[in-house]
Amino acid sequence: MLIRISAKNAFAYIAALILMASLLAAASPSGRTAFLTLSFLPEVLPNAPIRPLRWVTADPVRQPVEYPNATGYGKADLYLPGEGTEHGAILLFLGVNPAGRDDPRVVGLGNALARAGVVTMIPWSDSMTQRRIAVGEIDNLVFAYQYLLQHARVDPERAGMAGFCVGASLAMVAAQDARISKDVRFINFFGGYFDGTDLIASVAASTRYYPSIDHLGDQGETQPWSPNELTRQVVAAQLIEGVASQQERQVLTELYRGSFPNIKADVDSFSPGARSVYGLLSGPKLADVPALIDGLPAGTLASLRSISPSTRIGDLKAKVLIMHDRQDDLVPSEESRRLADSLGPDQVIRYTEFAFFQHVDPTRPVGPLTFLREGAKLYWHLYAVFQEVS
Repeated sequence: MLIRISAKNAFAYIAALILMASLLAAASPSGRTAFLTLSFLPEVLPNAPIRPLRWVTADPVRQPVEYPNATGYGKADLYLPGEGTEHGAILLFLGVNPAGRDDPRVVGLGNALARAGVVTMIPWSDSMTQRRIAVGEIDNLVFAYQYLLQHARVDPERAGMAGFCVGASLAMVAAQDARISKDVRFINFFGGYFDGTDLIASVAASTRYYPSIDHLGDQGETQPWSPNELTRQVVAAQLIEGVASQQERQVLTELYRGSFPNIKADVDSFSPGARSVYGLLSGPKLADVPALIDGLPAGTLASLRSISPSTRIGDLKAKVLIMHDRQDDLVPSEESRRLADSLGPDQVIRYTEFAFFQHVDPTRPVGPLTFLREGAKLYWHLYAVFQEVS
């Protein structure tokens, strides 16, 4: 017999669990975290008919702030709990093409974390808004985190980082920096990439692979993958920007926008680096990708190393929590698997793959039973996060 459970009924079950958790809160040391996590869930799941966290917490305070960095000042929004003194804290970086600072989803998440007792700082980046991955963002995140730790409402012993997509990757690179690495208690890595060259390979060949491009065939697996247009655009811009010749950059841009018609004259006259960029953007076979990447301009390769968590993963001291949707079309979930493989089991305290996110939004259409199963996985993941910050 097929059992159908409406989304409204699913949230009724969540409400019942919240009631149970409130009883647990008075009976066990971990009960408060359970209650907090269950109360937080409706704040991040779509169309929740009830939001009990708002019943028991004071209204949070949102403050635009400026923090000193190497070039002047960076801009951020700070979300503060409405009551209490010192709290745990999270520096949250949204990544490429983020929703605006007044977008209801951004404001809602910042407010929800603050209601949960977490001081939340969201830095803003002009380059990310322009769909560019700039190496300088890593340094900005280091300065932003130092500013957060010094805030009077923050307990630095309970502070960490979190990020979405590219924001997760850059936050992890920042957390490896010697200036703050010992002060980052945890990082929640959601839908990011581990290695920039692996991501380029997947996008270029429209193929996801595991464990690595060097271990395919009998030792690995590949699957066709259709990257989201945003990912294609970001990768293309990153590769073209690294070509030294302005004329070659212009031709590559025109070729890319024209879906690479047969124009051989310009391509034959390209520098070796520009030819490699052309090859990567014209849909190569996966087997041909490593040689094309090796042929990229030296500056591009250096930039890719600088923005890849894989480069200095041994310098990361924070505990790591990893989230990824298995069907993510912006960054393949194999990137998160490679990250987990590179860390010891004591450092990865939670690894969760989901089936109801559209990249980082829990809006993929699923049946009610799948919704409940995935919601339970999200609960346990968030529970682990709140254990670190509470």
